Amino acid sequence: MRITICFGGSIVAPGNPDIACIRDIVTTVRKLRSQKHEVLIVVGGGELARVYINAARELGIPGIDQDHIGIAATRLNAQLLISALGDLAEPAPVTVFEKAVRAMLRDKIPVMGGTTPGQTTDAVAAMLAQASKSELLIFFTNVDGVYTADPKVDPKAKKIVRMSADELARLVGSEEFKPGMKAIMDPVAVKLIQRANMETLVMGSHEIKRLPEILNGAKHTGTIITRVSE
Repeated sequence: MRITICFGGSIVAPGNPDIACIRDIVTTVRKLRSQKHEVLIVVGGGELARVYINAARELGIPGIDQDHIGIAATRLNAQLLISALGDLAEPAPVTVFEKAVRAMLRDKIPVMGGTTPGQTTDAVAAMLAQASKSELLIFFTNVDGVYTADPKVDPKAKKIVRMSADELARLVGSEEFKPGMKAIMDPVAVKLIQRANMETLVMGSHEIKRLPEILNGAKHTGTIITRVSE
């Protein structure tokens, strides 16, 4: 199976880099490759990106330059994961989708961070999945699925086990995305998932190690965003 996986910056670098999480990712990706899965990866910026974006904002730096600063943070996290993956991965963060697909076809794992100002790594992952014709798009975050509201703020928030991309779009809304902003998912990514009609999973980081068995049909605690039947 061809899979695009987005590891949120909130789990890779919630403050300092999460060494245990990165080790889990490496172990899991190696197992996926041993099972002949094709893997493409996107990594978010996490707290590092927010710290630098906030500093830029306080300095009066324009929004587009804040975006570039955030992108640099995502690529630093991507480079750390690349180095941990060793020979399995392309040696540097890939910045162009066509090059990522070519790397995958050469049996290397492309790892991307941000690419374009105004887009989050959620959107990058959705675009990469579309460009590579991935069969599945997976988001690992610090929340174990999609909820009706932010479960860290609203104790009445309920997890949605299964939903369509249209339902996700209604939940996310069309709020303008700003550098460093936190949300369920970038509205641009949601629109891309709708357009590509791609099955998507949103799961917590505790499921990373279980991904090989989840792909073989094991149950998980996340949210399934279903494809529309042809």
